[in-house]
Amino acid sequence: MRYLDRTVEAVATAAFILMFGAALLQVAARYLLHASIPWTEELARILFSWSMLLGIAVAIRRREHVRVLAILERFPAPLRTALELGFALVILLLLLSLARGTWQMARVTWGSHMIALDWVRTGYLYVGQLVAILLMILALLLETAAMVRASRTGRTDGAAGGLS
Repeated sequence: MRYLDRTVEAVATAAFILMFGAALLQVAARYLLHASIPWTEELARILFSWSMLLGIAVAIRRREHVRVLAILERFPAPLRTALELGFALVILLLLLSLARGTWQMARVTWGSHMIALDWVRTGYLYVGQLVAILLMILALLLETAAMVRASRTGRTDGAAGGLS
């Protein structure tokens, strides 16, 4: 898992750096050369989507995502665990729905190409998103398993994290 975590983080970082570079090239071309480079905007849009979704997967895996616990922490440990498992189920259903829709969009758009990047299939955008969503599902399942293990051993110190 450590190799997968590092790979996902490296790909997300590379996508962000390339997105930033494409956007910077577009700005420089417009203001310095008074010319537009159409493919930079399209590339930046694709890379933004990939870096954002992969970044979310990394944040979920590291338990660095935004969580509001003020109300949840007031409940007794068994009820808190049950609520967190319920939240995890809702999130899982949402992610599965997103994965299904993304898969369908990848299939539908596979034959078309981006306008400014005519060598890039539109489906590539959705395949990247699908990979990120599947990584989010994996992180969610691992986090949920850790929470269940912690509740079985009676740990109530929050060491297993939570999904709220």
